[in-house]
Amino acid sequence: MATKYPDEIPTNHFELTEQLIHSTFEKIIIIATERRDQLLVQLFDIKQDYLNKENTRKKQIVDLKKLIQQLMETSIQQNEVVKFQEEQMRQTRAEIQKHENETPIPIPSLNTEGLDSLLKQMGMLGSFQDITVPYRNKTEPSRSIGGKGSKKGELRYPRGLALDGDKIYVADARNRRIQIFSTEGKFIHEFGKGQLDDPYGIALNKEWVFISDSGLHAVLKFSKTNYKLIKSVKEIVDYPLGLTTNTNGEVLVVDYNNNRIAVFSSDLEFIREIGKYKLRYPSDVKINNNKIFVVDNNEINNIHIFSKS
Repeated sequence: MATKYPDEIPTNHFELTEQLIHSTFEKIIIIATERRDQLLVQLFDIKQDYLNKENTRKKQIVDLKKLIQQLMETSIQQNEVVKFQEEQMRQTRAEIQKHENETPIPIPSLNTEGLDSLLKQMGMLGSFQDITVPYRNKTEPSRSIGGKGSKKGELRYPRGLALDGDKIYVADARNRRIQIFSTEGKFIHEFGKGQLDDPYGIALNKEWVFISDSGLHAVLKFSKTNYKLIKSVKEIVDYPLGLTTNTNGEVLVVDYNNNRIAVFSSDLEFIREIGKYKLRYPSDVKINNNKIFVVDNNEINNIHIFSKS
């Protein structure tokens, strides 16, 4: 809108007033138009900023949903891996149990050492029997002692045992203790709880009870009087299994992972080793008639016989 201004100042007051009004009104419109445009630009900027922020927020939400989905998928995969590992362990334990149940019990010669070995092997099947002597090839034991469980008088994976007059010492491996029964099957005493982890073999003399513990990789000495722990040796043997004592008071221990027989004094001081370069996978040792017999699960699956000297 344009206003034509005369070249000369009007002399009529009315014309002057009308001219001023038109001029002022035009300036007001120009100013209002400029202000409106500025406001529109600001509003547009505000709207664009809001849209940008909204898009950023939506993207963040999408990214967050993706992250949650990835975490859930990872958790599911981990759970599947754990389930698979547990199933593998269960199958492995089942195979081991099946093998143990199906493994026939060899019948050794009927001397004192043979009877100890027979009773020990029967103990490895879950319980041990009171065997009459001489052996009459009976299919059923004359008496059974113990049963599966963790209460006093019950056993879980019994391993080695030792006879001492009318007492039977049993390495109750999974219950981490030694139990003592009478030959009639009556529970007498238990010891070693909190001190044993995986007891395997037992050997006795007049004063002491010697225990090999494959879980602790140790040989332990207990008093036969009060069954208190006297001493343990943990840095010399690696996965000890069977053990025995001789007439000199020495303790012979199968040192499985070191492929030898470790010989200790009755105070559990290391003396010497036997069969270091002859044994491969020894599991048990016995002494009879001045000879040392060692069971070796090597490729030949044989028994080594060493001179006592």
